[in-house]
Amino acid sequence: MKVVLLTSDSLRHNYIAASLAKELELALIITERKSPNIQDTSSYGKKDAQFLGDHFKARAESEEKFFGEYQKFSKEIPLIQVPHGSINNEEVFNIINDTAPDLIVLFGTSIIKDPLLSSYKDRIINLHLGLSPYYKGSATNLYPYLFDEPECIGATIHIASEKVDDGAILHQLRPDIIETDNLHDIGNKVIKKAGELLPKVLKAYRDGNIKPVLQKGSGRLCRNKDVTAYVIREIYKNFEQGMIPRYLKQKEKRDSKKPITPKSPIGDF
Repeated sequence: MKVVLLTSDSLRHNYIAASLAKELELALIITERKSPNIQDTSSYGKKDAQFLGDHFKARAESEEKFFGEYQKFSKEIPLIQVPHGSINNEEVFNIINDTAPDLIVLFGTSIIKDPLLSSYKDRIINLHLGLSPYYKGSATNLYPYLFDEPECIGATIHIASEKVDDGAILHQLRPDIIETDNLHDIGNKVIKKAGELLPKVLKAYRDGNIKPVLQKGSGRLCRNKDVTAYVIREIYKNFEQGMIPRYLKQKEKRDSKKPITPKSPIGDF
């Protein structure tokens, strides 16, 4: 099965690429740079800027701990790098068509639009870091902590659709959390587990062993621009006040109130 990966260029993205290449024919990687605004602290005062700087530093250190061995994409796989906001350019579309993939995998890019979306209907699979439909959009493994909902941390592998993170679900997963995990380590546990399961999900979908499940219900649509210093401080405060131990004591009950897709043929969540 020939796969094209549309992703970004951090360690986590390198890891997902390596996971796909290990079990599938990864024919092409196209990386889109992240928006520089995500970690821009220039609009904040000194205290908040320092706080956010420390937050992003801790995030980078955790990512290095989990995915430090994936410093670069494989030299054996063709790689094309494009600026932020250009993933839907005609040039990118033509390159993908020339590669003629069976499936296209999305992880960490801008929203995909036509003609790519319609040309590869039901063949574009998104790895969404969040549990749809409860949390859609951006920073969806961050906002659940703000609302004391660690049960909504996880990943959703779904068919890409015109509406953000709204496509039929192939598989969902939750991380294996322990009491001492911080928010960065939990997030990277999600990615680690997703990388292990993603190739299996794709193969099962290709073979017709997974039936996509339409999303039901509503949730929150999240945006990166709403992640302020205040929001991050409140999240850290919730961790300090024992949010994770409280959740783990009631995990089965709380998870059941936010159900995710049934178990698929590839194994446990």
